[in-house]
Order: sequence, then C-alpha cells, then structure tokens
Amino acid sequence: MDVPGFAVVTGAASGIGRATAAAFALEGAAGVALLDINPHALNDIKREIEQALANGKNKTNPCRLEIHPLDVSDEDQVNAALDAIAQSFGRLDYVVNAAGIAMKHSGGAAFVQTPDWQRILDVNLNGTFFVLRAAARIMLEQAPIPSSARDGRPLQRGSIVNFASIQGVVGIALSTAYAATKHAVIGLTRTASEDYAKDGLRINAICPGYTETPLTMKDPQVFAAMQERVVSAVPMQRIGRPEEIADGVLYLAGGRSSFVTGSALMVDGGYTCR
Repeated sequence: MDVPGFAVVTGAASGIGRATAAAFALEGAAGVALLDINPHALNDIKREIEQALANGKNKTNPCRLEIHPLDVSDEDQVNAALDAIAQSFGRLDYVVNAAGIAMKHSGGAAFVQTPDWQRILDVNLNGTFFVLRAAARIMLEQAPIPSSARDGRPLQRGSIVNFASIQGVVGIALSTAYAATKHAVIGLTRTASEDYAKDGLRINAICPGYTETPLTMKDPQVFAAMQERVVSAVPMQRIGRPEEIADGVLYLAGGRSSFVTGSALMVDGGYTCR
C-alpha cells in the first residue's frame, strides 16, 4: 500500500479506526500512534496488532506502536498529543481523522436537542479540524519522503485523511447533526487541500457507506433497519467491512495516490452512484 512512514489514527480503538490502525502496521508502516478516548480499548488493539505482527512474515522492519488517550474535541489535548508523537517518531507522514460519533434524532431536525447537536459538532467537525490543524503545522515543516514506487513521482510532505461519510453528500432522515458535520468535513477537506497542494501536503476525505462496526451492530433494531436499507439502496446489496474502508484510507494516505488531493472517495457499495 506504499505507507512506509509514520501514521497517526484517531478513533483507533474500535470499528473502522481500529481496522485502519491495524492495516497501517501490517502494510509496513514504520510506526503507528493509536489515539482514542478509551484507554482500555487502546491497550487491547495495541496487543492485537502486536500479535498480528508477530504472526506475520515481515519481521525485519518492526512497526513501533504508541497509544495516546485523548478527546479530539479538546484542542489542547490534540496539540499536546500530536507534538509528542512527532517528537517521538521524528515526523508525521499519515494522519487519519477516524474519530466520530453518530446519533439519530427522534422527530427529525425540529426536535434536535442542543446538547446533542453541540457534542456531535465538537467531535466530528471541531475534532477533525483540531487534528488537521496540528498535523498540518508539523508536516509543513518537515522534509518530504519519496514513494516506494521509485518511479520518479513527486515527493510527499504529508497526507491527511478525514472521515466524512455518504452523509457528507446525501441526506438521511433523523441524522441532522451527523449529516451536517460530514458535509462540513468535506468542505474543510477541499479548502485545506487547496491551501497546501503546492507544498506536497495532500488532504483527502473518505466517505464510508453502511459498514459493520460495534456502533451499527450492537443494537438489533438499528442493524435490522440498516439491512433493510442496504437491500433497497446499495447496489452491491451488502454491508461493508471495516477492512474494506481501511484499504481506501491507506490508498489515500500513501504514495500511490500522489496526484490525489481534495477528493472525497466513496467506499459505499455503489450507494451514492444512484
């Protein structure tokens, strides 16, 4: 996947973030920093990745793993964590904004509770911005690295992948705050990518569709509703796996997407093509 450098993944303790962190490590990253609000789950995923690496074939270039518990909606925590990781690793090559929360609002937009609205904006939008800002400041000051493709393509100073969603381009009932934040994440991605495209800093968004995660699988009613929606609206007629989303993230992060910036990559089984 051409990700030989050092990666940072927020929301790394569960779901797609967890799969993404593991993918970086298993695909040859020099180091992966795992960030999440849940310290116990971070320790669990660190052990899982270490075991997977121990059982793998590539043991000549071990991947360094670090855990950093934090709340992405706290800008001071974000700044301190990113600075500490850059100091420890020596640089930041790939930063993935996978942390996020979702909520359905009974009755729709007219009945959204302000605290719910604010919390979702704080995590999904402000948190993404805080991480992007801290990472970009570090990346802009570091030397670029070459792609392992070795074909003379331009060097990359850094790559940031923000998590949007299919709800970043369409509306879904009862999802007022979540959809608003994901639309905003795409806007943030596009304008920030324009700022730094000439500097070798690429910024893209990934837009997952319906995916198997603890959030979507733990509630039988939610899962049943999702399955019904998948059958009627997803051309592939199945739910995606976290590992399939992670593959898209690693593509956007690594050197194989060297001419891609400001994009919103749909990984949704064809949902948004209709």
